[in-house]
Amino acid sequence: MPELPPVSSTHRLVVVVSDGDAVGAAASRALTDLAAHREAVVSVPPAAAPARQDYEDVVRRGLRFLDLVAPEDRFTLLTVSSLDEVDKAALEAAGDRRALLSLLVIDHGDHRYRLTSPDGLNSRLAELARSLGDTVDFAPGPCSVQVYTDEDVESFYSAEMFSPRWRPDREWVVTADIACAFVDTVQLHSTSRLRPELKPSTIANAIADFLDAQAGDSWGLHYYTGSGVATFIDDIERRAVDNGNPIVRGPSEHSLACSALARWTLDEAPFAIVATSGMHEEFRGTLANHVAVRTKGFIVCCDSREDQWHPFQGTIHRTEDSRPSLLARGFPVVHIGRSDDIARGLAEAFEAYSADRGPVMVIAPRDVLQTTLPAEEVPPAVAAPAPRVEEVRSPAIDELAELLNTGRKRILCQVGPLRERAQELMYSLARKAGIALADSVAQPGTVSRYRDGRTVEEFIGTLSMYGYSARVHEYLYREGAMRPADEQAVMFLGTQIPQIDTPFSDSALRKLAPVQICDRETDQAPFTGLGVVGEPEAVLRALHERLDVDPEVLAYRRAAIASTTESDGDVIGLLPVLPMTTNHFFRRLRGVLDTIIREDGYEYTGVYDIGRAGLSAVNSLPRTGPCVSGWYGRGLMGDGLMALPGIVTRRDRNVISFTGDGTAAMVPDVIPSLVQQIGVDGSEFPHNLTVFRFVNGSHSVIRTYRESLDPSGVSGQTGVLTFTPPDYEHRYGPLTVRHRRIARWGDVPLAEQLQEPGTVNLYSVLVGHNNEGDGLSRFSSLGWQRDELSPKALAMAGLPISAQEAAE
Repeated sequence: MPELPPVSSTHRLVVVVSDGDAVGAAASRALTDLAAHREAVVSVPPAAAPARQDYEDVVRRGLRFLDLVAPEDRFTLLTVSSLDEVDKAALEAAGDRRALLSLLVIDHGDHRYRLTSPDGLNSRLAELARSLGDTVDFAPGPCSVQVYTDEDVESFYSAEMFSPRWRPDREWVVTADIACAFVDTVQLHSTSRLRPELKPSTIANAIADFLDAQAGDSWGLHYYTGSGVATFIDDIERRAVDNGNPIVRGPSEHSLACSALARWTLDEAPFAIVATSGMHEEFRGTLANHVAVRTKGFIVCCDSREDQWHPFQGTIHRTEDSRPSLLARGFPVVHIGRSDDIARGLAEAFEAYSADRGPVMVIAPRDVLQTTLPAEEVPPAVAAPAPRVEEVRSPAIDELAELLNTGRKRILCQVGPLRERAQELMYSLARKAGIALADSVAQPGTVSRYRDGRTVEEFIGTLSMYGYSARVHEYLYREGAMRPADEQAVMFLGTQIPQIDTPFSDSALRKLAPVQICDRETDQAPFTGLGVVGEPEAVLRALHERLDVDPEVLAYRRAAIASTTESDGDVIGLLPVLPMTTNHFFRRLRGVLDTIIREDGYEYTGVYDIGRAGLSAVNSLPRTGPCVSGWYGRGLMGDGLMALPGIVTRRDRNVISFTGDGTAAMVPDVIPSLVQQIGVDGSEFPHNLTVFRFVNGSHSVIRTYRESLDPSGVSGQTGVLTFTPPDYEHRYGPLTVRHRRIARWGDVPLAEQLQEPGTVNLYSVLVGHNNEGDGLSRFSSLGWQRDELSPKALAMAGLPISAQEAAE
């Protein structure tokens, strides 16, 4: 054995808190055997020595280590019947000399905590450490505290400042376990001098300071851990917690991006996202959606040193550089390769934040992320002032005002996302000028049927490539043909008019020559007839100032809106066939929502995933405000589900999510992250979250497309094998999580459960596949089940009709 320097003596305490005798006796046995020639004081007689070779090996190897590193240490075992007695017993045992509480073992009925609820005991242990002061050193943690609790196989979550233990089947295992744990604490204490002193990260503090200045306590911290960013996360999380900012969970990096996008869309809340080396690829196409929306925030990604030889997970080194592919997406990327670059990199990142080009990605090696610089070397956490809403002066404004005031035309406005004040102006303009309002499947709820408890008479539904409301079709079309431009005008406000937002062909769009209001010249569509470039709120204010609508024109437009009627348009929805049709389910659910909105003041944020279920929900159900849709931008399946942690964060209304089994199968289960955030972290959500998962074993929209080409085109290409769990109900702190299968309408009391606070409802709705209705496209107007039979439908069926009718 090598010669070791002498080690000073330490008085090591082991304390057992128990309402029984077995664990105290086991600890006495372990400490007695490990003491050997050392001084040991035990408060209870030791249990019989286990006649086990396994136990003898533990003691032999423990003594080999203790004899070398702690030859003169004193061991004392204390047993008490309450956690409240520990401090007094330990201080008395220490006397007038310092001691170390090496191991605390708790086996008491008062502390059989649930694995998802350790906070109470964590707090008690922290309080105990404070009460022991400088006399008895005690650092609560998994290596220094063991807590025996009941077996809990339902859920696992490890954020305890102790190690949980279940009582083993054989008692000798308790003795051996305590012996191992005690020697572990000795080794941990003896190597403490080797652990580096951790100082706060300059980059973490600077980003937190910057976001504090921009958004106070509304910016959110989203992170997914990794060894490269673990201490950086500790530092920025400490800042977020101290400032009262939300910690937004997620089961993957992709989920973090979805949540941040949703919070920006709904609340204009900036963000800091932290991910480890190489994981910027895991944000998927959602990153492109961030750029399109021009979100504000920082995405901090660790990377390897540039001189590292083929690093693990590194993406910037001698044979690879990921930056060009990131820059090609159109958002700012700041690389801080060395500590000397921190000041320059932060200044560049703060400037890029203000440039309104989307999120700013900051890439840096671990040592740079952990660097601490003097305060005078850190750039100030300031951003360029936000541009003021200025008066819009443009001939196009006058031309548009003239159209609103005197144009004897139907006017339909599809509204993009607006700030609260601009939204109020749009509702007011629609009311005063007789403008029909529509939202879109990509931006549902920008305008809605209900607002502040009243019905919005001007709202007629959804206009999109998919999700095409019957009232919108009736407003724009006559006898199957689109009304000519001299009878109607279509406006697009605050949107780039992407393909997903219109059901019209390119030639139809050119004929329509729509009005477009957007805030950037680059977003003007090539088929726009009248374009107004300006901040939407300023444009709407300018239109209000010029508004003087001819009463006859206003009456004409109001009559046009009133002439359109709500229609399900699919009689199959009337039939309670089994498996249920989505048509039937949504027809009945619409009735429930209409009732509780009108009678109970119910409000909710809708979340619509890619698929038939999301489309049916957008097209069929009333909304009460802005919502989130996976159909936006890249149209990524699962973005709605993955955004739920962000959507429930500080949400002052209920949330309803609609997804299909095909979509749900593509992403991880988000429910544990939600339970952790709400029930464990204590991120309050006192409202109701309901997730409808529609189960029919297929990718329904693609299947409908295939069957429109070949009615027998059914194969495993669109099949999704789906399992539905049995009904259950669990409680996690203040949160109730329940799952129910719905095979028939009426299986669950939806009107009650949708309003139950502090509850997550998970519904597996068992439905059959069909291709009928729900506004899947404008061609759905050709079905025989429609309220009116289209001439085109008859022509397609082979019925002779006139050339004019065929043309229409």
